[in-house]
Amino acid sequence: MNFNLTGLKIAIIGGSDPCGEILDILTGPGLKEHGITVLIVADTLENTRGMVRAKALGLPTSSDYKQVCALEGIDLILKLKNDEILACILEKVNTERVSIIDLDSYRAMSFISFLKTEEEKIRVREKIGNKKISREDLVTLFDRFSDRMIEISDKKNDFLKTEREDLIEIEKELSQIIQGSMIPTFIINNEHILTHWNTACEELTGHDAYELVGTDRQWVPFRSAKRPTMADVIVGQMSEEDVKKYYGSSWRKSKIIKEAYEAEEFFPHLGKNGKWIFFTAAPIKSPDGKIIGAIETLRDQTEDKKAQEEIELQDQELYKLHEKYKTSEEKYRSLFNNNPNPIFIIDYQTLEILDINHRVENDYGYSKAELLGRPFLEIGDQDDETIKQGLRKLKTGEAILFTKKRHYKKDKQSFFVNMKVVNTTYSHRDVLIASTTDITESVEKETQLIQAGKLATLGTMAAGMAHEINQPLNVIQICSDLILKMIHKGIAIPDDELVMMAKDIIDNVARASGVIKHVRDFARQSERDLKKMNLNDPINDVFKVLGHQLTVHAITVVRELAPDLPEIRAEHNRLEQVFINLVTNAIDAMDEKAEKAAKAEKEGGSVEKKLLIKTFVQKDRVVAEVSDTGIGMSEVVKGKIFEPFFTTKETGKGTGLGTSISFGIIKDYGGIIEIASVEGEGTSFTIKFPIIE
Repeated sequence: MNFNLTGLKIAIIGGSDPCGEILDILTGPGLKEHGITVLIVADTLENTRGMVRAKALGLPTSSDYKQVCALEGIDLILKLKNDEILACILEKVNTERVSIIDLDSYRAMSFISFLKTEEEKIRVREKIGNKKISREDLVTLFDRFSDRMIEISDKKNDFLKTEREDLIEIEKELSQIIQGSMIPTFIINNEHILTHWNTACEELTGHDAYELVGTDRQWVPFRSAKRPTMADVIVGQMSEEDVKKYYGSSWRKSKIIKEAYEAEEFFPHLGKNGKWIFFTAAPIKSPDGKIIGAIETLRDQTEDKKAQEEIELQDQELYKLHEKYKTSEEKYRSLFNNNPNPIFIIDYQTLEILDINHRVENDYGYSKAELLGRPFLEIGDQDDETIKQGLRKLKTGEAILFTKKRHYKKDKQSFFVNMKVVNTTYSHRDVLIASTTDITESVEKETQLIQAGKLATLGTMAAGMAHEINQPLNVIQICSDLILKMIHKGIAIPDDELVMMAKDIIDNVARASGVIKHVRDFARQSERDLKKMNLNDPINDVFKVLGHQLTVHAITVVRELAPDLPEIRAEHNRLEQVFINLVTNAIDAMDEKAEKAAKAEKEGGSVEKKLLIKTFVQKDRVVAEVSDTGIGMSEVVKGKIFEPFFTTKETGKGTGLGTSISFGIIKDYGGIIEIASVEGEGTSFTIKFPIIE
């Protein structure tokens, strides 16, 4: 290394340890006469020795390599760092004007030695230039210079010795790593001589390392005639056209390793029946970027190929099966879409709609896209707990029927359906298949029938209603008459008495108004609107309109209503109709028993008339029991009691609809009704409703 240092403008890339020593020499007094200028020191790492020293010396520093190229007047760039990005940046430097010296560890040491030699030369020249120097001083000066050169030479030799020992150790470690690798691997040098052939390679090919290492016969295990391995292609730096001559279309550039090639071939000479091998070769380069060898790895793909062939055969079979059953699938899809009832496929976990048939679109007014992914419960009453609980408890293979449920079309128009839901498997997932049947017409007819029953019941309620209204009217009449008489007689009415009478009038007007409103509400035709309610409420309202009638018929009423009953889901208006029907039937039954006893002159015509109504909780149900001491029923009557138009009353005294309608109402709310009766002794109706969880 020898060049003129005078007036050099230098930039240094890389702040490694040698950088600090180089800076001390370049900026020190020893080379001052050369007028050297260090323009910049650049490194992405701020705390390296060179960067720290540059800042201490007051020299410009940068973490951006591009600033080096942007500087003007640079004569020399010292590159002390290997960084891939530097190659791209330094390509833009005009090398005709700017010299670039790539200093690895050895070259950096040589450069430092060169600078120190220059320092020594300058000192020697200065002393020789002194005219008064003696011969002895010259000899001493020469000896010192020689010792200095010897010292520098010894340092180089020591460095080279250390480097050689390190290289030997690295070579040993590399050989051990390659030899111990489970991946078949071999290495060739830049003269195509095989240097490594590991144990995995021996097992794969059946050729031992001692047969091949040191020769250029690495092709022998794979070919019947000499031909370049992929490693030879790399070392020989063959053109793509030459590579195609040997490997055709089976090779490609590696997407993982830069400048590496890979390929897959079948080698009939490997093993008994040949083997499929996937192989990759990559270059081994020296620090200056020259290719000094290549490494090739091999992977046995034979079993993978067999598995792939089996998969392809299976795919062919599956394709045949798919074609075979495609017609069946289309057939079932046609049946699904053309079913006369709307059908929903629902996810068991989320209750979201997965699929629908064409009938859903026709009946509900939604498109398929609008319903897919939407919660199924949104098309009905979302607060209906019976549906939610019923669907959650449904096990695989089980079915459940929900009757008279309200659904809504896209235009918000409501209609009633019976809905049957089955838990099953569809496309390898647990689903619910729901089929709905529009029963709006029958519900409307049933509602009309219930309304007719209400109107018939109103006739029975008339006497009680008249009594209930007459009582507040009498109070109002009495208070009004008293006020008028006292006014006509000129008697002053005390304020407290006047207030009390006015309050009585107001209270009784409200009472009469309440009775009229209650009867009007009962008589009106209401839409189904299930709400949470206490069963005691409609029972108590029955006695507001039938209380006087029970008194007139000399019936003792016992009410045992449990406080704090759990809530049920029903409609107050309709349940009141049920209990009015049961109470009026009980009155008729007890009157009939008394009439028969009077005619037979038994017990002086005196018969106990007692009506018992009680409510209580039994397990998960709210129970109401209505018992009487009437004439009772025979087994034949008990079997027909819930049939429409069946009655045991005289012609013109009953429609035969009351009990039938009551049965339908109770069933609508998920309830059941039971009868216990002994002919001649009395009857007990027990009604049970599910508790809201």
